[in-house]
Amino acid sequence: MRVALKIAYDGRAFFGHQRQPDRRTVEGECLAALRSAKILRDPSGAFFRSASRTDRGVSAVGNVIAFDGPLKLEATVGAFNDKARDVWAWAAAAVPDAFHPRHALERWYRYVLLDEMSLEALRHVAPRFVGSHDFRSFCSEPLSGPLAIESIDVSRGGPVTFIDVRARSFRRGMVRRIVAAMLAVVRREATIEELEDALAGGRHDFGSIEPEPLVLMDVRYDFPFQIVLKPKVAEDIRRKGRDLSLQLHLLQFFRRTMGTEARSTSPDQRDIGFAQ
Repeated sequence: MRVALKIAYDGRAFFGHQRQPDRRTVEGECLAALRSAKILRDPSGAFFRSASRTDRGVSAVGNVIAFDGPLKLEATVGAFNDKARDVWAWAAAAVPDAFHPRHALERWYRYVLLDEMSLEALRHVAPRFVGSHDFRSFCSEPLSGPLAIESIDVSRGGPVTFIDVRARSFRRGMVRRIVAAMLAVVRREATIEELEDALAGGRHDFGSIEPEPLVLMDVRYDFPFQIVLKPKVAEDIRRKGRDLSLQLHLLQFFRRTMGTEARSTSPDQRDIGFAQ
């Protein structure tokens, strides 16, 4: 039976998602857990695949892996969670033999912005990315054609700002470069005209932004997943969520502290990038 699992993980614990021979990665940990649980022996023979290969430092709530295995859904989730470290499976689906998780309807990324930024200004910039554009200035790898962003939503959650980006597919580093460009325009380090020229195919470098506040929230398909969340696993995820939230709040505190110190020596905070 071919099984798809929704997995969550803290990207700070890994050197990225894609397996590497001498580094601890998300795929490597998943495969080690599946082997230890005797669910699979050979990744190629089991057609093991991942939906999204998140960059180093990027976390996930709803990434997806798929493989051929001998156990039923609930047993597969339980056996995986018994063996995996810092990765949790919380939902599963039985899928066709040819299913590849990369062929999704939508991917949803959320960037947790710690700097105090104007929602109005961010919402003015965000719609420029929506639709089909030439994103070569926003990717760290060559593109063969245009890509399409379905939506970018900006909202506030307590002391932080959420930038939610949805599309069928992304390229490496793309979301972080999009957010960096949004911030560059809001901070008046770049113009709307430069941004629009970049989306039309012009070459502009708006930089990138740190990976740790980026989370892959979900990967959506045309079928439902069965939630299989045992109390211990739910508590582990909640504990890790509290830890990540604390880390973000600490980072925000230190940024504000450094920004306050910088005001005593610099008349313009935009020069150091801590506030508007």
